[in-house]
Amino acid sequence: MIVVLIGFAVIGCTSDEDRQRTGRFDSGQLRIVMRWAGDDFAAQQDLAIRDQIAQHLVDSGAGKLVRTGTGMGWMDILIEVQNKERASQAIVAIVNRIAPGFQLTIEAP
Repeated sequence: MIVVLIGFAVIGCTSDEDRQRTGRFDSGQLRIVMRWAGDDFAAQQDLAIRDQIAQHLVDSGAGKLVRTGTGMGWMDILIEVQNKERASQAIVAIVNRIAPGFQLTIEAP
């Protein structure tokens, strides 16, 4: 039992960079990563903004929501898209409208 708990702890504490190296998303997806200074967990307000961005992405037709996530110093949204260039433009516009000043990167395999 202790071994299982330790395993979950190690997986849960895996860094964002480690997750990126595993290639956990496929070629038809984009990962939007939003960061802030430090390594604090996301505040409720940050999570609400992330969820609002995700909903606008879906509503606008930019992509299909696959999952959202958060860690220490980052949040992400993974979407499945048809056209990466068009979706990337929509992502930037939506994030700039809803959360101006948020630092974001868009990752594509």
